[in-house]
Amino acid sequence: MRSFRSADLQVGGGHLYGSVVKYLRTEVGPRLFGGDDAVEDPGVFTAAAGLTEMAGWMAHDAGRDDRAYSHFLRAFHLSKAGQDRQLGVHVLASLSHLAHHRADPNGAIRFAQAGETALAEGPANPELRARLLAMQARGRAALGDDHETRTLLGKAESALTGSSSGEPSEWISHFDSGSLASEAARCMRQLGRPAETQSHAEAIIRLRPSNRTRSHAFGQLFLTAALIDQGEPEHACRVLQDVVESTQSLGSYLVVQQLREIYERLTPYAGINSVAETRQMLAETLRQRAWLQQWIISGTVETQTEQR
Repeated sequence: MRSFRSADLQVGGGHLYGSVVKYLRTEVGPRLFGGDDAVEDPGVFTAAAGLTEMAGWMAHDAGRDDRAYSHFLRAFHLSKAGQDRQLGVHVLASLSHLAHHRADPNGAIRFAQAGETALAEGPANPELRARLLAMQARGRAALGDDHETRTLLGKAESALTGSSSGEPSEWISHFDSGSLASEAARCMRQLGRPAETQSHAEAIIRLRPSNRTRSHAFGQLFLTAALIDQGEPEHACRVLQDVVESTQSLGSYLVVQQLREIYERLTPYAGINSVAETRQMLAETLRQRAWLQQWIISGTVETQTEQR
């Protein structure tokens, strides 16, 4: 899982999704569901849950949210068999994130609140609690509740300074100050606060090194959008050029989606020479990325067909 996750941070889930699904089918599945390798160890179910949840994130990054949802649900049930409560809570946070992308803020809040209730049974995990609070903040931001959004983000920041009661599950990913800055940027963008979005985006860029390609790019994309919203298209284009250069090999539908949105948002400024040149470059980039995405998805479909 650590190897897959490390690669995912640099090249995107789209490139790796088929490999993770194949690993689950050929290496993990036989140990769960029969044959000479089948075992009764709950830890195997926990491993299957952690890897299945990761497959869900990779499917999401490849633009296949239907599959991501199926993976997350399966991971949640496997985590119960594996008796890893923190992993189950982690999956609920992932389901909350996915609900946001499916324009269901109320569902996202419910998943996060269910996770908070489960986490209260222990053991305590400050990072996990902060993530759940941030997911609720995003839901409130989508509903236009400025005050509650800020309250929840403040609680999430405080939660990160809390102490754990025991070792955290090794199957969950970290949620740190950079992660919280990313969620805060999403919230402020949702609330229409470009100056605050810019501040959080700049924090992401500081906290995420360039070898964390996707996370770093998201910070730059949040910054680009905030600059456009504040009437600084030329500055936005300079940041955007760096994003395009650094993500050439990144197989992430989510990054391409944001690039496409920024292309449209630059339309009112197309009369500025530097903006026109950047839009032309971006149009070509989007054509290339569309081909890459189609190739990734065709490989994903082939993998799924092999499974059946």
